[in-house]
Amino acid sequence: MWLFFPVIILQLYLFHNDQKSGFKHFSSIENYNLINYNLYYFKSSKVGKVEADKWHKNVYDNKNYIGKNYKEQNEYLKTVGINEIKNNFLSYSFYHFKTAIRGVFDPGRFDIMTFFDKEDGKQGFLEILNGNKSLKSIFKEKMIIIILFIIPIFFINIIKYFYFGKYILKNKHSNLIWYLFILLVYNILVSGPVNSSRYMMPFQIIVICFALKEFQKHSKKNATVT
Repeated sequence: MWLFFPVIILQLYLFHNDQKSGFKHFSSIENYNLINYNLYYFKSSKVGKVEADKWHKNVYDNKNYIGKNYKEQNEYLKTVGINEIKNNFLSYSFYHFKTAIRGVFDPGRFDIMTFFDKEDGKQGFLEILNGNKSLKSIFKEKMIIIILFIIPIFFINIIKYFYFGKYILKNKHSNLIWYLFILLVYNILVSGPVNSSRYMMPFQIIVICFALKEFQKHSKKNATVT
């Protein structure tokens, strides 16, 4: 029964959104996110910011979007997004995977900045990664002191996932461990280019606990040898 309970709740939620908005979706940012972030940044990395801006403008200036209702606009955006991914399947898949992994080690710069300042879509590290902003722009932000504080967090994240990975490999015969690991990987891959510290939050306690257990084993082993 518990296997079907989340699926039933999800379907009821989708049905509710369909009745309220006319479009069956999980979140209103579903297609907005696909066009404005995933594919826009993919285009920026592939053909440059100027061409990406032209593509983005053409998407929203299209007759299939302007003046249409919510359902028609989302169906159009979804079609555009799916076609773009189909036409660039290998290159987009690699970009999606690469940027998803980057988000695992994100120390939270974007989240801190947008907590104190209104988000305009241009504060993210993807702006720098795709050449839309220079690396020096990080140090021109108003919150330079906070940025310096999160540098150690970045290196701690690397150490944390190093020990987490070792724990997974040493306990590879445990079905529970593999279930949690696959769930984590699924979350990373689904997030894609927008993956960041906030998307990793639900798994942090699991990652920290496993990493800590492995680190303690390592420390005890070194103490015994000494």
